[in-house]
Amino acid sequence: MPQYLCIHGHFYQPPRFDPWLEEVLPEASAAPFPDWNQRINRESYDPLGAARILDEHGRIERIVNCYEFINFNFGPTILRWMARHSPSTYHKVLEGDRKSIERFGRGNAMAQIYHHIIMPLTTDEDREVEIQWSIQDFQQRFGRRPEGFWLSETAVSTPDLEALARADIRFTVLAPRQAKAISDSRGNWHEVDEGTLPKDRPYLVKLPSGREVSVFFYDGPVSQAVAFENLLSDGEGFWQRILANHDQKLLSLATDGESYGHHFKFGEMALAWVLNRALQEDSPLSLTNFSSCLDKHPPQQEVRIHEKSSWSCVHGIERWQDDCGCSSGDHPGWNQLWRRPLRRSLNVIRYYVDEHYRHYAGELFSDPRQAMLDYGNCLSGKVERDEFLRRHQARDLDRNQRAVALKFLEMQRMSLASFASCAWFFDDLGRIEPLNALSYGSRALEMLKDLQGPDVEPLVLEVLEEARSNDPAIGDGVTIWKEKVLPRRVRPAHMAVMGACMQDRESSFSFPGLEFSTRKEKNILQLDYSWTCLQEQGQKKFALDQEASLDCRVQTGEGESLGMANMDKKLQNHVLLQLDREYEEKILSTLMQAASMPGRHRESFFETGQKEPIAGRGILSLGMLIHYLSSAQEADDWSAFWQEVLQNNPYLSFLLRSCLEKELAGLCSQEQQMWDKAGEMIQRSRKLGIYPDIYHLQNRIWEKGLDLFEEHTLKMFDFRS
Repeated sequence: MPQYLCIHGHFYQPPRFDPWLEEVLPEASAAPFPDWNQRINRESYDPLGAARILDEHGRIERIVNCYEFINFNFGPTILRWMARHSPSTYHKVLEGDRKSIERFGRGNAMAQIYHHIIMPLTTDEDREVEIQWSIQDFQQRFGRRPEGFWLSETAVSTPDLEALARADIRFTVLAPRQAKAISDSRGNWHEVDEGTLPKDRPYLVKLPSGREVSVFFYDGPVSQAVAFENLLSDGEGFWQRILANHDQKLLSLATDGESYGHHFKFGEMALAWVLNRALQEDSPLSLTNFSSCLDKHPPQQEVRIHEKSSWSCVHGIERWQDDCGCSSGDHPGWNQLWRRPLRRSLNVIRYYVDEHYRHYAGELFSDPRQAMLDYGNCLSGKVERDEFLRRHQARDLDRNQRAVALKFLEMQRMSLASFASCAWFFDDLGRIEPLNALSYGSRALEMLKDLQGPDVEPLVLEVLEEARSNDPAIGDGVTIWKEKVLPRRVRPAHMAVMGACMQDRESSFSFPGLEFSTRKEKNILQLDYSWTCLQEQGQKKFALDQEASLDCRVQTGEGESLGMANMDKKLQNHVLLQLDREYEEKILSTLMQAASMPGRHRESFFETGQKEPIAGRGILSLGMLIHYLSSAQEADDWSAFWQEVLQNNPYLSFLLRSCLEKELAGLCSQEQQMWDKAGEMIQRSRKLGIYPDIYHLQNRIWEKGLDLFEEHTLKMFDFRS
């Protein structure tokens, strides 16, 4: 059986942020969550930081931060989102790396290609930028330089390894079939394949430049069992499968982070079980990470790789540029002939963006190339943009010139973001991933024109016309560009419409990439806006054509009227979500007032002979129900009554759960600390068939320490006493 176990988690989400707002907008397919980042975070990333180990009665015996014990990489773009929207998860990730240094001597975290682009398909210049930006992001977040680097899809070529070595990266991780030949102790070379390659050791790649980089090869069969064979359905079965691998000093697995919880519900619990078994004193193997293993067991053999190979395409890297046959398999009869023109169209954008930067950025930056490489420090938040410009400006720049300088760099960033690997990974041009890629390209083109560059959109469309969806209703790339990409562009008129839809006379919106406010006076709307990353401000006035809830329209000043129907669906959904939140606050305010009212007369809930609440009284009913759940007395007849009410009113059940979770969070807040009352409400709600999400409350109890709580309180929150 293996002596050491290293489980690697690859945590990556496509760059979902809107190129204009720098925020992830609502995605209907992610329901019941607003967007896919939030859904994946709640189903996988957050639970991995607080994975439950249960006793034989189903009560929590231990909570494990898996990031302390597994090797992992997180994409910079998802960490940026996480720091803003899920700081508790973000801190668990950072804490996991920090504690792993104490445990293993080296950190668990590895860096990852910044935009998850396929490195063998890029240029030397872009390769260096992607690596440097990632290193700068990693240093700012983890407080140390990365030692290992995860290559997107493990796609690799010798120039990629040369670039890693120049950046002082010690190692990367590849799939076993990417090894071509290994040397023996006498220096003789032997060809290997996935079955004959010894995978329990690091290997050395000696590069043409004279530099060196180490490579680990993960175990294919066990890694695939985690992803495809339901191995995460049983923690003990997972553990036994690991122990069944004989004669290996090191067993290393490479797994997708989404496997734990999203693909396999409670998969994080199976992982926690394995980690807990490995940590026992009588465990036959020890946990480790790649950096620590490299310290203890430096490579004794060399390896030669298959050039331009990857883990997820048996044809090398064709999956990201041609119709090679590799796809998700959801539609067996579909082709992927659209892949090549999609890449060609984005290459056209990239070429002109790069040429314009090369020819004109020198007027603003003392060294345009170095400014580009250092811009990752701005993106990570390490260096403020004003300070960055002071360091790199060719001369003293005024306010407008600073905005232009930053726009040159943002143009480059958007163009690079368009090459994220997911755009080609699946089976059709009409999916959200290619649409996102084209949207980033569109934003880059928009900036190129603003910077007095050539209008190359006609060239892009000429190439896109060759890309066709398998669904005739979607059409070709030009149709997608005109009907789905162009409406995404956010202009002042779009901001005005969003502000006009709000009920207040004054409204404000704050996004990472844009902040704006509106003020309505009669039929005139005043707009003030600021593009955050560009330090570019503006002010405009619009005439209101119509001002009625979601049917607001404004005059654009170009002889046309713009309304919600003319905006991108994601922007429409964002406005609707904002309005929903406003209404929710009003509903909850009414609920709290109703909950404090005396009396529980059944006739106040229903009209005679009806089982559904009277229109206008549903909120009152919910308020009374909250009052019942928070009461110190419990009556069985009322319990049966409310069970019938909720059974016939699904929407009431949904509202109750939402309201309950907010009420419980308040009761258990640092100010109130009313844990027993919260626990009693949880128990009563469960009797009615309502199960509020108490995941975060359980985490707080664990973090505070079980010894601070009474036995009966722990039982109400499902802890083993």
